[in-house]
Amino acid sequence: MSTPLLAQFPSLAAYPSSFLKDLLSSPELTEAFLFSLPEVQELVGEVEQLGRENVELAQQNLALRDELIALRDATAQSYSHAEALKAHWAQLEKTQASLYQQRQRPSFLHMRLKHSLTAQDNESEKIATTFIEGRTDSPAAGESGRDAALDAFIAEFKAARKTYHKRNIWAERWSRGEVAWRDD
Repeated sequence: MSTPLLAQFPSLAAYPSSFLKDLLSSPELTEAFLFSLPEVQELVGEVEQLGRENVELAQQNLALRDELIALRDATAQSYSHAEALKAHWAQLEKTQASLYQQRQRPSFLHMRLKHSLTAQDNESEKIATTFIEGRTDSPAAGESGRDAALDAFIAEFKAARKTYHKRNIWAERWSRGEVAWRDD
């Protein structure tokens, strides 16, 4: 006789069917008999082994608990700090973009060019005035000292005037409408 019960528990094949029917009539007797079967004892052993392994894992987790909690808190703090820096970065980028947008308007750039042109003219005049005043104050300076001072003045004055004239050319071109600013 081959039944699904005998296929799962082959050791039951050794018992007569009347004995098996009597077992089913008493739940306590059935439970006691089932736990005496080798297949069930093997399953119980496996369950007990898994239980012991779970207990060992739980003990290991408990041993690591404080360290893991500290690590979790440190990670949360680092994440919060990173999020705050990210928000600060976004705010800085927004501020920077608005400043650059404001400073890149053609009217602002034209104003800056005009101001730098005036400042450069004043600077070159200051260099010339300083040289002239310095020259009249020291008539006793030697010939080579005067030549070196004159050469230094000429180089500095030429550089300042060159910058002034370059800026003046750009300002004149701008006034004639020859300068166009792109928004890229």
